Amino acid sequence: MNKQSIFRIVCVGAAVAALSACGGGDGLSLPSTTDVATNVDKQNSFVADYTQGLKVLNTYAGLTSAVFIDLFDASFLDSGNTKTLASAGLAQEAAAMAASPDLPSFPMAGLSTASISACDSSNVCTLTGTLSNNDVDASTDNTTSITFTSRVKYSDGKFRLLGDGLAS
Repeated sequence: MNKQSIFRIVCVGAAVAALSACGGGDGLSLPSTTDVATNVDKQNSFVADYTQGLKVLNTYAGLTSAVFIDLFDASFLDSGNTKTLASAGLAQEAAAMAASPDLPSFPMAGLSTASISACDSSNVCTLTGTLSNNDVDASTDNTTSITFTSRVKYSDGKFRLLGDGLAS
């Protein structure tokens, strides 16, 4: 799986969205770093939503899913791609799919062994996981699998993709 495909998978999820500022809870105080780092239910919910979103990116419904786009923080930035650009890219893919359903879409990405760790005082954490391009390699070895890391942010009671923070 080349860097472009990986970027499309991560940024389609990441290019479809942007991460927002700190916040959450009752608006009176931020959750402590310990609370964020140990909130297994919120972590599992994000991982499940991201995993499901990647599974359906080859469908019109997946490409236009507001739930998937909400996985990106408003301040998402990854290699120059913002949440707005990601959203627009997904919308273009959906329009192309509607016009020509026989054209190939995004690679079928699978997410496994995902975990969130190393949260800082700004509620920015590290997402680590394995992405697999199973439509290319369905073998047991799955040589198209790669381990990746990205940043996520805990805001408004949930984790969202933040990206690498780089403008290029």
